[in-house]
Amino acid sequence: MAGGHHEVEGPITEKVIVLDLLKAFPDAEGIIQKHLGQRCFSIPGSKTESIEFLAAMHDYHVHLILADLNKLCTNPPSKIGHF
Repeated sequence: MAGGHHEVEGPITEKVIVLDLLKAFPDAEGIIQKHLGQRCFSIPGSKTESIEFLAAMHDYHVHLILADLNKLCTNPPSKIGHF
């Protein structure tokens, strides 16, 4: 989150697509659900969006999710973002 006041260090950024993250780190699902609730993936297309977008949809601070994800995920998924 360059320029933000909540800098999070690690390979997982707010631009990572949820599905790409879950393919690389299946345990990340539990971390996301811990922050956003058990039903956070019930929204159609939720796994095809970025972590940042999913957090915004739940009115949640993305840096809190990223901090926990980066404790688990030591390498980024092979693809970062939509492009």
